[in-house]
Amino acid sequence: MFKKLRTVGTSIVDTLAFSPAAVTLAVLLICFFLIQRVALGVDLVDGYSFGALLTQCFGLHAPLLAKGFVWQVVTYLFLHGSWLHLALNLLTVLLFGAGLEMEIGGRRFWTVFLVGGAIGGLGWVMCDAIQPALAAAFPGVAQALALRTQPGVYGTCIGASGGVFALIGVYAALFPRRETVVLILVFPVRMRARTLAVFLGLATIIEAVLLRSQIAYTAHLTGGFAGYFYGLALLRRRVFFRVA
Repeated sequence: MFKKLRTVGTSIVDTLAFSPAAVTLAVLLICFFLIQRVALGVDLVDGYSFGALLTQCFGLHAPLLAKGFVWQVVTYLFLHGSWLHLALNLLTVLLFGAGLEMEIGGRRFWTVFLVGGAIGGLGWVMCDAIQPALAAAFPGVAQALALRTQPGVYGTCIGASGGVFALIGVYAALFPRRETVVLILVFPVRMRARTLAVFLGLATIIEAVLLRSQIAYTAHLTGGFAGYFYGLALLRRRVFFRVA
């Protein structure tokens, strides 16, 4: 097992050496998170920190977006709620996104992450806005998914997951039969790209139903679909990739 882990580790290091966009994204995510942590410890007014203001201004919040805070559809991707939240996205960017960058190039990598993440965020905004109406029309569904029932109260979305799922969606569209190595706990597991995308989509839906947490599952799914359809568009344009 240790020999297999060492082989996987060597492959990861070799991949990162040729993936400057993925490494740059990872560094930016870490830097912005450190800024968040510092800002959270500095009071702006009594009971309200600079970190809370940072999240409010640059996280994705529908009322502020409607008032002209248009940068939020991109900036929310670079904020995270915890070290675990950050670590999960970093692992995907470095272990999965880096391999994709080697295939499609840095420019397309950034396009997928930023545009796919923005679409994922807008999908979340739309679902967040209609939650009270859905809760009123379908009380059972509202209870199962812990939908917000009070109108006029909106959440704030942060995290790179919408963009990360977009990267996975593109990879699944371009290389559906290519095997990828996924770390489940500490064990490397081989899985075809399309199988991985379907597995993550289903896991997201199941988690949303069972855990009923405040994670922005809609952003994950919308970003993933946006990436998948972008990948199909690249195939239709006959952009050359080493399809496998």
